[in-house]
Amino acid sequence: MKNVSEWKPTKIKNYGDKFCVDESGMAPGSLYITLEAFRVVDSHKSYLHGHLVDLGCGNVPYYEWYKDRVDKVTCIDWPQSNHEAKYVDVFANLNQSLPLEDSSVDCVFSTSVLEHISEPLVLLKEISRILKQDGYLILSVPFLYHLHEEPFDYYRYTPHGLKHLAEKASLEVVLLKHFGNGFGVFVDVVSKIVEVLIGMICRFLPKYIAVFVKKIGTKILRLFQHSCFYILKQKPVLQIIDKANLSSRIALGYFAVFKLKNNTDVQSTPS
Repeated sequence: MKNVSEWKPTKIKNYGDKFCVDESGMAPGSLYITLEAFRVVDSHKSYLHGHLVDLGCGNVPYYEWYKDRVDKVTCIDWPQSNHEAKYVDVFANLNQSLPLEDSSVDCVFSTSVLEHISEPLVLLKEISRILKQDGYLILSVPFLYHLHEEPFDYYRYTPHGLKHLAEKASLEVVLLKHFGNGFGVFVDVVSKIVEVLIGMICRFLPKYIAVFVKKIGTKILRLFQHSCFYILKQKPVLQIIDKANLSSRIALGYFAVFKLKNNTDVQSTPS
């Protein structure tokens, strides 16, 4: 990764004995889904190893979390990304061939990127090509989630869709699970609506009052999301949600780990 000394946490931060979500670096209404997604990602860090490619890296929010678990980090992103480019090692169109050698990567890490790829099968085939035989693709995608980074927001993936694409790209599923259940979707939607309402109200207030209202409103909104996150991960609550069939079928998103099928020989994608 370039300019490592200038890197600063934007989403995940080391608080001494553990890594947690850094709420200061995100929109107030996006806290809940970030808490849910990171809980799942963090519980599967054992798949990190060797040479890691952070694909669609953006501001590299997970860098501090994975850097001590791998030997080398290569950051890849679009030349026209909405995020800062100072950490990017390789600029590439993710809908075309990746400028990396065959079987050269131990781990591809990509969170909330695949929904922005107009040709997802092309990208997955390229990931298959650059992965070593014992390598892993670790990714997460949103499902019941608002449009973002428009107009480059193309897809929402079901578990079946992810498996189907993986099969076509000569990848097989190691694990695939949801994050955020039906109630979590409700919390996320309410949080985003409240965030918009706070902004609308503040536009009609004198500046000094608007600053105060926004500050207090944001604190209350974050407290609401933290409280819901704590309540919804309690075992009795999860059992009720499962019985109501409001877990994996009504999800905020999905997390998956893939590996190459045995004896896979994937050809490079034409540019």
